[in-house]
Amino acid sequence: AGGAGASKKDDKHAMYGEMINKMPQFAHVGQLFTSSASVDLTESEAEYCVSVVKHIYPKHVVFQFTIKNTMEEQQLEDVEVKMDLSDAPSCRVESHAPAEVIKYGQPGVAFVCVERADAIGSIFVKASKLVFKVKEVDPSTGEVYDEAAEEEYPLDELEVSTSDYCKPADLADFRRSWEATTPDNDLVEEFRLERQKSIADTVQGLVDTLGMEPCEKSASVSAAARTHRLLLGGIFLGGCQTLVRADLRMAQTAGVEMKVTIRTEDLAVSEAVLEAISS
Repeated sequence: AGGAGASKKDDKHAMYGEMINKMPQFAHVGQLFTSSASVDLTESEAEYCVSVVKHIYPKHVVFQFTIKNTMEEQQLEDVEVKMDLSDAPSCRVESHAPAEVIKYGQPGVAFVCVERADAIGSIFVKASKLVFKVKEVDPSTGEVYDEAAEEEYPLDELEVSTSDYCKPADLADFRRSWEATTPDNDLVEEFRLERQKSIADTVQGLVDTLGMEPCEKSASVSAAARTHRLLLGGIFLGGCQTLVRADLRMAQTAGVEMKVTIRTEDLAVSEAVLEAISS
């Protein structure tokens, strides 16, 4: 099953990369490293339903917004997403590709390309909005009236986080990979997580935060476990193999105590991973 799932993911990756590179606005962004899962930016019952996929490139993020118009008596035109990057000073919007026409029930796609200065840096977009023209439609005949009104529609905040820069890597022999990687960039940190109720919750939280693959079935934790070792593998942007070993134990009073060791070929990646865990 893993093989079939992986090849499906590879096909999707190739399709995304080809689609974006064919667009003249984005021909310069280079090779696609990885793409996120789709994230909703509106309620499912909204007038306009918007979701986003984040495509990670060496120095850019291309945001692909899928927009669904649920209003039968409207046609949307020149649909763009405007992003407020005031909380991400090292980033700038470089180019747009609007959706020209979005009819009722036929999703359209708009793109925004953001250039970033940091290789692996979080980007927080506290405010973005759809900007578009609306034309009235007669639902009984499908006739579109000429008069257009300018409209805006607010979207939920969105974030590019550390996990978006990582491809999970399931290592058959974690120990061999660990010993084959230089310890020169090792970072070791101890945490006391007083709000965590169980080791299992802490393990799931780490996997979600880092976007890495649990190795050697180490994500499965028995409900009664008082101690556990989690092994994670991933490839970060730039092709940097990254290994994380987390030793967890239930604290005597409350919460979970955790000792994390991060091993990579690149200290900047180790630091980014540690920062993600710490926050």
